[in-house]
Amino acid sequence: MKRFTNIFVLFALFTIAFSWAGFFESFKDKEESIKNKLGMNNLKDASLNDLAHSEASDIKSKLEKLKSSNSKESCPSHHKDIDEFWTGAFEALNLPKPVELINCFGKVSEKIFFAKIRTINNLLMHSRGHDMMTMHASMVQLEAILPALEPAHKCVVATKDFERVASALDLPRDLEALKNAEFIYYQAKFDILFEQFKTVYHEVEAKNYNQAGINFGNVFKKAAAEYKKQGEDLITFQAFSNGLSEGLSLPLPSQRINCYTSKDAKLAIDFFRGWSRAVAEGTWYKADSSVSEYWEKEGKSLLEKIDKKVIKCDMDSNESKHLNDKLGVDISSKEFRDQMSAFIKDHNIKFYTYLRTMNSAFEKNDYFHGAGAYAQLLSAIAKPTKEGHM
Repeated sequence: MKRFTNIFVLFALFTIAFSWAGFFESFKDKEESIKNKLGMNNLKDASLNDLAHSEASDIKSKLEKLKSSNSKESCPSHHKDIDEFWTGAFEALNLPKPVELINCFGKVSEKIFFAKIRTINNLLMHSRGHDMMTMHASMVQLEAILPALEPAHKCVVATKDFERVASALDLPRDLEALKNAEFIYYQAKFDILFEQFKTVYHEVEAKNYNQAGINFGNVFKKAAAEYKKQGEDLITFQAFSNGLSEGLSLPLPSQRINCYTSKDAKLAIDFFRGWSRAVAEGTWYKADSSVSEYWEKEGKSLLEKIDKKVIKCDMDSNESKHLNDKLGVDISSKEFRDQMSAFIKDHNIKFYTYLRTMNSAFEKNDYFHGAGAYAQLLSAIAKPTKEGHM
């Protein structure tokens, strides 16, 4: 196992593979709870998704009629709250008042949109406060909300209003690319996002929708500028690094990210994605051989392409020192290499499960929780040493 030293020397990264079962209501019960909060408890037999899609079909029909009659009127199905919100957001972006975009929302999607604002605020707050149980609940709620907003989102990105925003902020025009960028940015910047986003949340709660929109536009503008400045690869690497620090209750990383260029960050992420995929696509009883095969075919080559100065900088960072202290063992040591070899031999099912969890998260662009599974693996390998030091 000596040839795998660099896997652990290079990155002292990542934890928190979330276990959903047994902690929360069923998805259906959670959705009913959300409908009650949105004032839709009289619609017990309809899902949020069905309600939103039915409304979207109605809105589309009305918009087509307005278009065919060359009318400049707004579609009457939306409320003034969503109108005020997006008017404020476009004002913050120095863009004309939107018309088409606002018409994408009806009574149902408007309520769900503001529920999303509240849920994101809760998620950011609990992420920052290490409140994992409540964070799980917010994530379950968000999973119920997002599919119901899909019709409105698709409508939004097809409007000229959105095209003006995308041009001004250099955003992806593709909905999936936009959602992925947003999701990864949340994982990388949740600490500063919470401070910024709570100004949106508080105004929504106070029903000051125009000011909420202005604050939202300012947050969105800052996020787009930061994403463009760092680039996707470094943002992804930061999301990955945050997973370890949060999961092990360590300070959020500040030094490590400065060690990396975009190229080196991409190589690191590609290595971990490839490693987890190679093991996950195999079987538990062949996990060791899957690792060996990946190392020879791809893994070793990826790591060797990373600048040695970057590796040294990472190893000398406070994050690496904190990790070694937390685990009770230097992950670059022969002691740790021997423990890893023994762990894969004696606990191959556990090793396989950790790598499958990593791969499953990466496939969803969830680098925070993929990193979490990696940290759980490091902790499991180091456990005998840590217990011996007690």
